[in-house]
Amino acid sequence: MIAGRTSFERADFAKLVELWDKFHSPRFRVDAELLQANTVGSPVFDWGASCIHWDNGVPTGFVAVKRSPAPGLYSGPDQDTYHLSAIAFLEPALGVDLLSYSKRVIAQRGAFALLFGQDTRHFFPGCPCDLPVLCNFLTVEGFEEQPEVFDLERDLQNYHPSPALETALAAWPGGSGQGKASVRTLTDNDVAALASHLQAEFPGRWQYDVLQKVGIEGPETVCGLFEGSELCGFALIQDSTHKLPVGGAVWRGALGSHWGSLGPIGVAKSRRGTGLGTALLSASLLELQRRGCRQTIIDWTTLDRFYGAQGFEVTRRYKPMRLQLG
Repeated sequence: MIAGRTSFERADFAKLVELWDKFHSPRFRVDAELLQANTVGSPVFDWGASCIHWDNGVPTGFVAVKRSPAPGLYSGPDQDTYHLSAIAFLEPALGVDLLSYSKRVIAQRGAFALLFGQDTRHFFPGCPCDLPVLCNFLTVEGFEEQPEVFDLERDLQNYHPSPALETALAAWPGGSGQGKASVRTLTDNDVAALASHLQAEFPGRWQYDVLQKVGIEGPETVCGLFEGSELCGFALIQDSTHKLPVGGAVWRGALGSHWGSLGPIGVAKSRRGTGLGTALLSASLLELQRRGCRQTIIDWTTLDRFYGAQGFEVTRRYKPMRLQLG
């Protein structure tokens, strides 16, 4: 029987999911495949700072830590910032011990700060507000709260764009108009233009995440906003056929079998304020609807009015939390 603290090299993800489910509410449950993909499957998973505690062959606590993506994956957070990607424990004292171990390891490397979540292939953009045990635990450990963010959802079964958008959306496949702006899913021929657009307008995390998804799922995971032949906006969309759910799609268990996910989404600076962002959003939702998606999530945002205009409602709230180490 395994006993004491081990690395994730001996992880039994089926058993870890059982522990996860005991610690988190049903809305935040994941399956073994996702837990493995978003921990040890991540290119920035920190094997040395992550650990599992076992009692008679049963995991009773774990911490999963990730390094900053900089400079290896993309520019962004300071490379001395680490991420507490996930934690679960049966007893608070054990949680303290496990987190203390992780903090010692990263402090010896010169870590400057530890963020809860917000990592590459993240589960959480912050501590779930309806998980007070974890929020209180992190507060006692010295983590400081930052402004709240949230996820939004809606069922797309009866989704219809507002009449004011019909002209902008007329160029969508099946539409009857010949508007200058159009939205369509991308093809292999568009990937180079997408890479250039992301480099120019959204360098860093969005650029990395979107291009990685395109490499895994294919270019049709992106809806593109075009003016003529110029790509001037994008929206990442996901559905139940996807091999590597990211962002809000990690909550697919709570969303149901016909889940959908949208985001990130962005329009070139020169086109903002023209209504094209709303047109891109609406067209992307219609594409998800066409694929049979029902409950659809947009995660890690503060734009409740923008998405609320399309019928989305806040479902999960998070408190981003940061622990200063250096």
